[in-house]
Amino acid sequence: MRVIAIAVSSTLVVAAPAAAEPYLAVRTGLKCSQCHTNATGGGNRTDFGSIYAQTQLPMRPAGSVVSKALADVLRVGADLRFEAAGTFKASTPRTGMGLDVAQLYVAVQLLENRVWLYVDQTVGPDRAVAREAFGMVRRLPGESYVKAGKFLPPFGLRLQDDAEYVRERTGFTYFTPDQGIELGAEPGPFALAVALTNGTAGTAENDDGKQLTSTAAVVFRHWRVGASASLNDATGNRREVVGGFGGVAVGPLALLGEVDYVRDEPAAGDTVRQVVAYAEADWLVIRGLNLKATYGYLDPSLDVAENPKVRARFGLEFFPVPFVRVAGFYTVLRDIPQATTDLDRWSVEAQLHF
Repeated sequence: MRVIAIAVSSTLVVAAPAAAEPYLAVRTGLKCSQCHTNATGGGNRTDFGSIYAQTQLPMRPAGSVVSKALADVLRVGADLRFEAAGTFKASTPRTGMGLDVAQLYVAVQLLENRVWLYVDQTVGPDRAVAREAFGMVRRLPGESYVKAGKFLPPFGLRLQDDAEYVRERTGFTYFTPDQGIELGAEPGPFALAVALTNGTAGTAENDDGKQLTSTAAVVFRHWRVGASASLNDATGNRREVVGGFGGVAVGPLALLGEVDYVRDEPAAGDTVRQVVAYAEADWLVIRGLNLKATYGYLDPSLDVAENPKVRARFGLEFFPVPFVRVAGFYTVLRDIPQATTDLDRWSVEAQLHF
């Protein structure tokens, strides 16, 4: 592990620290699979990702690296995030606090760097369920892989915040894994993934329809661009989602964004067409301190005039020591002009990540 740590530190000496979110990939010029067991990102961190989080991310890096390996074939990890949040005006409840995320990860390496058994288990706050559970074979011809089981379909930017419109309205959140098979390849600067799933958000199959989801990107050191598409031909509703995403790194600044078009065609009723967009800027103030600003836009129906929604967030993320993240955000929500609800919110997060 010490040799690996030295190699990672040398490789990333010019790369700025970042959180385990898409801006990590943008800032470092890496693909999601470099730091995550799941080739399309999210969940358990690889040895590389863990070492990066200990040696490059925090203000005070680790003196010695803690290994994720319990045995030669077994890797473990976890995420625990506590949040306190509230509004600035009268509301019910005005403030609240509690466990936001509690995940345990187990990756079993059945054949070195080739065959994996992976489980991403939700243990809280209010349910216990396997978010992802799949077998994966990697290092196939053309730098390809195949996985089968329950997993998050590959679409767009895998943001940490499921409340963003590009996550919530497209339907690709951490709460909507699905069951099926995924094929992918990452030759050179390219990354491609295609998944065929039931289209039931992880529940049992209930019709003959299937969901086809794909994403493709080209990744270079300082910029990347990609596109995603999905078709879910389910009984009662046909859903089409297409979009593009990208990012660029300029010194300590990482910029990324996504735009998606969503079309729902129910068996009974009118077709609904939506447009969602997302933009994010991350500025590395000093090592271990990241300034974040995001902007989300939603037009819930292209056939209705003057009904957009906006969600903007501003805040700081602090990584004092390995495995610890503390963050504070101010969220601005702007609904249609007639809305009079108390929308703006503050939030404070404390996270342990391993």
